[in-house]
Amino acid sequence: MHDRDRTQNGGSLTEISPEASGRRDRNNVNSEASGALFRAVKNKSVRSEMHRMHRHKCSQEKKDRRIARRLKQERSGQRCSPRQVPKTIENQRIRDDADIEGADDEIRNEDADDEFALHFNHAMPPRLMITTGRKPSSEMFHFLENLFTVVPNAYYYARRKYHVREIMTLAISRGFTDLLVFNENRKFSKGAKVNGMLHVHLPEGPTCLYRLSSLVLSKKIRNHGRATRHYPELILNNFSTRLGHRIARMFASVFPQKPDFQGRRVVTIHNQRDYIFFRHHRYIFEVREREKPPRYILTSNDLHKTRGVVAANQNERVSEGSEETKRGSVVQQIHSLAGGKQAGLGGHNNKEYEEGGNEDPRLSISPVHARLQELGPRFTLKLISLQKGLFDSRRGEYEYHYSGADGDKFIRRKFVL
Repeated sequence: MHDRDRTQNGGSLTEISPEASGRRDRNNVNSEASGALFRAVKNKSVRSEMHRMHRHKCSQEKKDRRIARRLKQERSGQRCSPRQVPKTIENQRIRDDADIEGADDEIRNEDADDEFALHFNHAMPPRLMITTGRKPSSEMFHFLENLFTVVPNAYYYARRKYHVREIMTLAISRGFTDLLVFNENRKFSKGAKVNGMLHVHLPEGPTCLYRLSSLVLSKKIRNHGRATRHYPELILNNFSTRLGHRIARMFASVFPQKPDFQGRRVVTIHNQRDYIFFRHHRYIFEVREREKPPRYILTSNDLHKTRGVVAANQNERVSEGSEETKRGSVVQQIHSLAGGKQAGLGGHNNKEYEEGGNEDPRLSISPVHARLQELGPRFTLKLISLQKGLFDSRRGEYEYHYSGADGDKFIRRKFVL
């Protein structure tokens, strides 16, 4: 029989097993005892440290119990319960007909005849015109200075008092393939802030309007690097709908389709929850010295002697000499104990090395590590509208316009990109 506890869960009764009830009572007793112990300490910093250590101890014990329970199930042949996957907005996403799944012949046929086909067929190399709003601030020019290090074949033209339509006509006549117009707020007393981007693909469109936010210039990024003149590699990630595929091709049309891998530059345009994150990095491959030599297991007769030598050399603090000298001394003493014979890892003799005390190359080879160095700038884009053809604020036909809602009800689990 199970104990019954009355709860306020809709006026219903909840059955609790004796084990769960006893565990709950023990947890209450432990929490009360711990609370009384913490309250007895008057120093706030000491009390906070005690509470942190107590939380860490409880979480470690919980983890150990979970591992022991899983091992017990595996040994007894019981079927382990599947791991619980937390529910997120991404894995609970509502799918519809606009999503692209795998290779689609219809999408492939549309790509062959769309506005970006000449670029992907290498018939029209990208050439970009960049301008701003009227009366740009110094913050805008700092941003453009960073942007010119990212996008190749880009040229700046002053906006002055020209309309966007006039600038588009000028760009088409001079052979530009794309036009970027950056906007900023007018609150100069509180500091100007870049907050918008208009992207027009020339000469036939389409036109995208974005809201720009979370701008961080290169000088504000810690340990940032300087970009080289190599063409970057472009990574477009998580554009899984028809509209997202179209937006991704429009971004790709700005960059040349011949990346210089020697420069190790990469531009990442990542979509997540309909927010487009722009990042600019460089791959760095570096060789790091080993902090300690790997443990070698020799014959069973010399096992305890070898471990003693390795432990003694690892704990010894040498004031002079490089890491190679210390590593070599450890290897020499191990070889002397083994009688000048090479031994392999895991207690097996390595037949690749002959007798005579030659050092194992794996002790001297340092591993190569790869890391990323951010070059900047970084910012976030939110698609506001996608317009067919060139920019026309009055009579333009829109393929998509962001309204913040789907019909009468806003659905967070439905994405358009």
